[in-house]
Amino acid sequence: MVNVVEHTVEVDAPVSAVFDYVDDFSASKDWVYGLKRIEPVTEQRDGVGAEYDGVMRIGVTLKARIRCTERVPDELLQLTSIGGITNVQTWRFTPIDAGRTRVHAELRYTLPGGPAGRVIARAVQPMVGVAVRSTAEALVRNVEERIR
Repeated sequence: MVNVVEHTVEVDAPVSAVFDYVDDFSASKDWVYGLKRIEPVTEQRDGVGAEYDGVMRIGVTLKARIRCTERVPDELLQLTSIGGITNVQTWRFTPIDAGRTRVHAELRYTLPGGPAGRVIARAVQPMVGVAVRSTAEALVRNVEERIR
């Protein structure tokens, strides 16, 4: 079963500053809740085709290899898993005005089936809301602090 989590925040920063921050994989551990490790696995470090191995701890340790599958500067980023936990992260950026940006994040994920999947689901599901809120708060705080 596909699970979908969506969240929207507004950031007091220009769209280019917000997009660039989210697009920078090396900053991800500073704002993505539970992210313990993210490492590029291709020579290409950003843009469509770049791949990363990530490890998250959200109730249990989750691993995935993700690939950037869509990138439109200042508008859209999409990361799709190609190994590990099945997920698609879509980030949409909309300028509200010259100094404010709306960010809409959507996470679609599928946990494994069977007994192991049920154990993982019991550990992960209660943490998803906490992870989304904490990630959103850290994103807003970090970007706004960077542009001051």
